Amino acid sequence: MDKKQKAVLALCLMARAAMGQPAPPPAGPVLTLAQCYELAQAQAPLRRQLALTNAQTANNQARLATQRRLPQLAVNGQASYQSEVTKIPLEVPGINIPTISKDQYRLTLDASQTLYDGGLTRQQQQQEALAGAVSNQQVEVSLYRIREQVTALYFGTLLTDENTRLRQALRTDLMQRRKTLVARRTYGAATGQDLARLDAEVMSLDQQLRELALNRAGTLHQLGELLGQPVPAGTRLEVPAALPTAPGRPEWGLYERQRAQLAGQQRLNDARLAPRLSLFGQVGYGRPTLDFLRNDFHGYGQGGLRLSWNLSNYYTRRQDREALRLSTEAVAVQQAVFEQNQRVTLAGQQTAVDRYQALLATDAELIGLREKIQATAAVQLENGIIGFTDYFTEANHLTQARLQEQLHRLQLLQAQADYSLTQGAPVRPL
Repeated sequence: MDKKQKAVLALCLMARAAMGQPAPPPAGPVLTLAQCYELAQAQAPLRRQLALTNAQTANNQARLATQRRLPQLAVNGQASYQSEVTKIPLEVPGINIPTISKDQYRLTLDASQTLYDGGLTRQQQQQEALAGAVSNQQVEVSLYRIREQVTALYFGTLLTDENTRLRQALRTDLMQRRKTLVARRTYGAATGQDLARLDAEVMSLDQQLRELALNRAGTLHQLGELLGQPVPAGTRLEVPAALPTAPGRPEWGLYERQRAQLAGQQRLNDARLAPRLSLFGQVGYGRPTLDFLRNDFHGYGQGGLRLSWNLSNYYTRRQDREALRLSTEAVAVQQAVFEQNQRVTLAGQQTAVDRYQALLATDAELIGLREKIQATAAVQLENGIIGFTDYFTEANHLTQARLQEQLHRLQLLQAQADYSLTQGAPVRPL
């Protein structure tokens, strides 16, 4: 193969390598971590559960108020036959004392209006509100976990982007070195083996870049599912200069609301022990009526005040109180377990923060040394002192050092974000 053919082959290889390079994502919209949190929280299907719970609570409270305010009406009917009836064992001359029929019929309309229920209705309404608050807070606990998913996907994408940027920079450097090798080979100063090794490294980088691009697309798709809208491939995720403020852990609010609900249940149980006073009225038609001396069908009516006191509720009063006490202790145990797990998690996350801070402290020095070594290797490659393999080794070491620095920086941010979410308080990154 003459020099001209070798030059053509080298140009073909360079064109093939350039065509194989994945194109960088086009410039697109910028997305911040705070925006991701806001979008994910706003569109989450669980968010609709809050509105449903509030509507259900309001409906139940209105139903209880209506039952308390309006009279209770009921239509009752009865037909019966009895073996004996009341008789008057007297015979008065000239007076016909009727005999009551053994088959009797009655149709009534009964009305009742509560005047005093010992605060039962009010306690029932409050208990509905407390139950709704507990349900809503459980939803908030689930929504808070979405922030953790968003954080993982967001920083995962940032790590992929940084990895891609550094590998593209290495590829650009190799393509520049390839031009030098092609020129030197034309004059017999470089071997075909060096050029083949360079092309193999470029192809390997192209494979890595394609893999990174696919990983980024998959991560953005997952992030889009959480945000409720697709995230375009060209979207640039901004490295946060300061972490968004984390709200307080919703679990604490959940435990407080559960305790309030149990206390409200005790007040409701006490209200059930109180007597009740109501107005009542009844109109009816049948046989016999209130006048037992008439044995024909006719109408009648009555009304008055009614006092009722269900004493059977006192039977289980002690057991009911004990059940509520045990439930309150169970809530305290759940809170203690949560706080212990939180402390364990925070300890591990603090260790991660300390580790990445320590690594960053030496990354800059390491990069400086690698840059000097790579610059020396570049000069030696230009002068033919070393081969491409030796140069690529040093260039790759520099790329890895830079990648590790950015990796440690992003990992530190993610560790601080995780710590902030776990603690439920803002943490400003260094």
